[in-house]
Amino acid sequence: MMSEDATTRPTIETVLERINALGQLMNEGFAAVGARLDKVEVRLDRVDARLDRTQAEVLELRVEFREFRAQFKAPA
Repeated sequence: MMSEDATTRPTIETVLERINALGQLMNEGFAAVGARLDKVEVRLDRVDARLDRTQAEVLELRVEFREFRAQFKAPA
């Protein structure tokens, strides 16, 4: 029984080392993906802000255009 334990123990330790190494690689990969997602989120926030400004400008132009049309329709 002692000889079996002696021959399998290095194998178990090797498997555990490989599992730990794989876990470390996965953690590094997840960290890299998280960093990229953070960058994408920042860019999306900027795009969202630009869209809000653009929408406000379009609404302002619509108001100005209605006022402009009203001037031409009004009797002189």
